[in-house]
Amino acid sequence: MQMKRPLIFMQTPNALKNWLSACGSDAKIIYELDTLHNTYSPSKVILLLQLSKVINQEQISTLCQQGFDILAFSDKPTTEEGLKLFKIGVKGYLNTYATTARIQQALATINSGNVWLGATIMQAMIGEIGQSSIKNSDWKKLLTSRENQVVEQVLNKKSNQEIADTLSITERTVKSHLRNVFEKLKVSDRLALALKVHNW
Repeated sequence: MQMKRPLIFMQTPNALKNWLSACGSDAKIIYELDTLHNTYSPSKVILLLQLSKVINQEQISTLCQQGFDILAFSDKPTTEEGLKLFKIGVKGYLNTYATTARIQQALATINSGNVWLGATIMQAMIGEIGQSSIKNSDWKKLLTSRENQVVEQVLNKKSNQEIADTLSITERTVKSHLRNVFEKLKVSDRLALALKVHNW
């Protein structure tokens, strides 16, 4: 799979070195967002945008609607800000001062068509989904009773360790059950599991 060209829009020079290092020689620093769709094809690039006073959510939303994949980064990331950004279509959210390895992981994840979520944001999103009632529980028939117990705990925003403690099993066993659940329900992660279960 060909990597999309990273376009970097940022105002923090001392963090820029890390981002350029993570993105490789193909990266380009940009200074203008409003005419981006005239210059670049959204399917060929990934935008790395530092959140600041010069960029607002409306601009980000417009770029998402134009089809750009966006990895947003913030000097002080919060779960609330992350949730808002993911709801308008951003594909990833990181700390401005993230390590080169973490930036590369996020870029690879987004490039493969997935979303890069931090653990706290994923838990918050699962929690929001979990607040709506499940229309149909036919999916439960595909799982063992223990797997159903694990799914129930995931929908209650529990971590692997918390699930292990609640069900009196090891964390390794929890991971094994989750792998089986993901395979049976054809999902890749907890968020996809929560969405699938609620839209069954």
